[in-house]
Amino acid sequence: MKFYKILFLGILLFCAGQSGFAQVEESSMSSSGSFYSLFGAGYPTDYNNAREAGMGIIGVSLYNSQSNSLQNPAIWGTNAFTTASSGFNLSQFQANTGDVENVNAMLEPGYFQVTLPLYREKLGLSASMYSVTRTNYRFVTVDSTESSPGNTIGYASDIRGTGGINKLEFGLGWNISPNISIGYAPAFTFISQNNSQDVFFNQSGYNSSFLDARITGNAISHRFGTLLNFQRIFNSRDRISFGAAATLPVTIDAKETRIVTKMVSGVDQEVELREPLEGEISLPLDVKAGLTYYPSNLVNVSAEGLFEQWSEYSSDFDQNLDAAELKDRFKAGLGAEYHPYRTNSGSFLSNFRYSGGISYDTGHLKVEGENINTLWFSAGLGIISPRSNSSVALSVRYGLRGTTNQDLIREEIWSFNLSVNLSELMFVRRKLQ
Repeated sequence: MKFYKILFLGILLFCAGQSGFAQVEESSMSSSGSFYSLFGAGYPTDYNNAREAGMGIIGVSLYNSQSNSLQNPAIWGTNAFTTASSGFNLSQFQANTGDVENVNAMLEPGYFQVTLPLYREKLGLSASMYSVTRTNYRFVTVDSTESSPGNTIGYASDIRGTGGINKLEFGLGWNISPNISIGYAPAFTFISQNNSQDVFFNQSGYNSSFLDARITGNAISHRFGTLLNFQRIFNSRDRISFGAAATLPVTIDAKETRIVTKMVSGVDQEVELREPLEGEISLPLDVKAGLTYYPSNLVNVSAEGLFEQWSEYSSDFDQNLDAAELKDRFKAGLGAEYHPYRTNSGSFLSNFRYSGGISYDTGHLKVEGENINTLWFSAGLGIISPRSNSSVALSVRYGLRGTTNQDLIREEIWSFNLSVNLSELMFVRRKLQ
């Protein structure tokens, strides 16, 4: 148990640094993510834990009473243990335009969630923090231009974006009966997004240019979930779960501040270009549903899908959607798990949980008339604590996203995920010896 606690605390303390212009090309290779996070409010994130990612599914119908999940508020009412979980992702993006290749890597914190059974396997409380969209791109261009005959000026352009939309969420799950659970989770939804354009010149007569556009805002969003469980479908030991969750559309009241950094009397000073621009960002409906079948306690198979109505997205601040169109997003996944540790075998390979799956994501973007879809192949490993109900989940995924048609970018993605789940019984009165 001590190992899991140390690993869990290490994840919570994780943070990443950024390099300066002197290392701009190295930074571009080490801290940027997908090119397609350039558009809109960022690329949608699915806030999966490593167990769900290893199966290639969403996780809306996958549950047990010893661990937690962000995907379905109804699951929180079935928990028997107090749980805390978190994780991080390490992703490598190999971008290919047909003529040029580039490799970016990104190490990022994932999510954090605590669930507390107010009434064991009946009523549960969840508190969590996770991202909804993420912006993380960077383009570095080194070139030159001729200002006059015989005078060539070299320059470097650094265009980058960070941030996205996040949620601080509290919710309740209620296990109404052995067959029906429901849940509700309101969330403080906020955007913090920076888009920067810096230009540097190699001649002292030309001043460098630094421009930052910062978007901030918040709103309250609402999420609902349901979980249906049925036993003895085809034999005396099997069961099936149906799960569904819906996040209602929400409009964020936001503002954009544009700041330019320029040298005044030999000192760099930040100056607002104009008064902050106020506007709205409308996030779309999000619906998830799926089935998980347990033919025995050793095996489970899941088939799940997602629909996000990004065609209804709107923003008063978007400047990068001229070449892109947002469309409705569909995602489907199929995965399975095998639990040999439940056989009480003494072999080493029986101490783990194994999973694998495949998913297809149509994406929410159409750029230059091309759909930006993603095909994922997933595998996972669960490490179960022999002395408690805690676990560590690892997953590896390989994805193909985008296309080189119309001079676009095709990305090969390797993604490694780690999640730690601490589960303990609390508020249990021990009997006197």
